[in-house]
Amino acid sequence: MIIVDQEARDAILYEKGSIVISASAGSGKTTIMIKKLKKVLEEINNHKTVAAITFTTKATEEIKKKAILEGVKKEFFAQTNDSFVEYEIIRPFITDTYGPEFQSDFTIDYDFKFHDFESGKISLVEQEKLGVFYDIKENFKFRLALDILKNNTAARQYLQSKYEMIFLDEYQDSDLDMHELFMYLKEVLGIKLFIVGDPKQAIYIWRGAQPNIFEKLDSDDFKHYELVMNFRSHDEIVNYANLLHNTKYFNNQYSEKVKRVVHCKLKDFTSSFSRLVYEGEIDPDKEITIIINYNNDARECAERLNEQGYNFQFIPRTPIDDNTPNNHLLYQLACYVIDNNFSIYDLIENINVDSRRQMVRRVEVILKKLKGNLKCDQETFCSTLIELEKLLEIKFTKDEMNLLYETVKEDQYHIAFKKIEDKYKVMTVFGSKGLEFSQVISFSRFYKVHIGEGYQNHYVCITRAKDKFIMVDDSNSYEEHIVSHSYRLGMSKTYNLFKSVDMLSE
Repeated sequence: MIIVDQEARDAILYEKGSIVISASAGSGKTTIMIKKLKKVLEEINNHKTVAAITFTTKATEEIKKKAILEGVKKEFFAQTNDSFVEYEIIRPFITDTYGPEFQSDFTIDYDFKFHDFESGKISLVEQEKLGVFYDIKENFKFRLALDILKNNTAARQYLQSKYEMIFLDEYQDSDLDMHELFMYLKEVLGIKLFIVGDPKQAIYIWRGAQPNIFEKLDSDDFKHYELVMNFRSHDEIVNYANLLHNTKYFNNQYSEKVKRVVHCKLKDFTSSFSRLVYEGEIDPDKEITIIINYNNDARECAERLNEQGYNFQFIPRTPIDDNTPNNHLLYQLACYVIDNNFSIYDLIENINVDSRRQMVRRVEVILKKLKGNLKCDQETFCSTLIELEKLLEIKFTKDEMNLLYETVKEDQYHIAFKKIEDKYKVMTVFGSKGLEFSQVISFSRFYKVHIGEGYQNHYVCITRAKDKFIMVDDSNSYEEHIVSHSYRLGMSKTYNLFKSVDMLSE
């Protein structure tokens, strides 16, 4: 296999300064990050270390596991973004920065909201709570951490003396306040940064992520690299994705007739599905995942296909899928409560708490009221979570408790928390992020790329497919836009980009 970006991968490992990596889907960004982390640690000959920071507890655990597999021997810190600023900056230095009335034993309450920074500081004194701005595009916790750093010499010296480099994963989902703090670490404190992400997968802009955040990294003292080799998908699928999303690497000289990417025109997808199987466009012996952006549409699709004798499993988007502060813990709790095969030991391992027998037993006793009790009343449910909060020294928001209760109470969501072996699935694009499937089918009506809408979702959808991608063309402008764009980039034959299957006249 020819790895077209091998030179970049080699250079990343030996680069001495701060690095920005734009890493396409399937390019092994976590692997290259861990390799770089290992090399930096091995080269440190003093007391310093490194930190690997990402958005979720689940992602930090994946980093730790990959580090073990890669043979990382030295200790390093893997934390979420929120945990890093809370426990490395805010709690240790808030009293020294603002005075004795600002105590470090405040509680985190994401339901407590305010409009401006000073109101947020006042709430830390009067309510002893760290809350959030009403505007989701503003990040009080990171703004507070930056203010502490700017006004506290000891805080600055602490970070400078501790960290040689900080590794920042999934940077495309960062908001502006996060970005400004990380730039302060680099530019003022002199801590080197390793930034990696994929701008094309920024599907959480609605949640406060800064659009085009990578454009703010275009400074001379960052060394920029691009990883484009997709180890997941077939070359034909990669080239199809590159047409709109990575035109620099679009191969307009591809001369083979494409079979792995299909544009399919038909009157009704579910009634034509068997015909696609019969004609060999869909292989029923391989995994099939249909991506539909809305729960109701996805459920209806699965039901209609199953009426024809198939066994598609609809996996809904659940109330706790949004990236709340404790979403990984919420997911694991839902698995424990809903799935009888998910043991207390699975839960303890997955949430990374003290696994000694006494702690396991204490967690099990608290959750006894909920395990398998899917019709538990809300008051009992929430009081149980409050007990768990005290034991684990965490804080659930009211919204998180309510969302978890809704998830457990509603039967329709339960399948998302049980281990299933079904080859045939129907799910949303949000649920598919980070996953991969043999064959992926989706619908052009969800991606209005001709007017600049749905670009990130379009990219995520295509790059989930390993062996085959089928786009059911059920909009008037999608294929026209794809063809005209390929012509502009110098590809004269559409069959070198996708295979056309027309069932409208049949």
